Amino acid sequence: MHILNYYFTPFAVILILFAIFFSEPERSVTIASFGILAAAFAANYWLGKNVYRFLRWSRHIRAVTVWLNLAVSAALFYLLSPYWAPMWLLFLTAPAASAMYMKKWQVFVTALAASVIMVALYYVRSMAFGDGSGMGAQLWGMALTQAVFIIFFSMFTAALAEMVVKVRDSQR
Repeated sequence: MHILNYYFTPFAVILILFAIFFSEPERSVTIASFGILAAAFAANYWLGKNVYRFLRWSRHIRAVTVWLNLAVSAALFYLLSPYWAPMWLLFLTAPAASAMYMKKWQVFVTALAASVIMVALYYVRSMAFGDGSGMGAQLWGMALTQAVFIIFFSMFTAALAEMVVKVRDSQR
């Protein structure tokens, strides 16, 4: 779990900072984004620090962390995707985290949920702020391609984590 904090958390922060710096969203969006990011960082830090304190509940705490991060990704995506297209990459963090310690079917469910949430948010944004006609074919194609990538990347990460454990165990 700590390996994800070393790589995905800084990546998410950089992605959000770039979105805010280069696209200059409204002040309220910037404040809300930083507030969500700070709350998520505090929650992840506390949960990560205390996961071994509640060893009996560690699997459940990790699952809560995955779903919390998925909710944070969805909120930040909703706020910043109109300003910065790469925000969809945030949806890779929760399924990648689940790939480190969950079963493959759980990784698939997490990745599928992330994909469905992302496509649904694209649709909601297009209806709320578009011309009311919904998403065109090009946006549907882009969103579905990203959704499929989230699933494949997550399953690849799960297979990679499983392979590392098998190699480690074979050397004992």
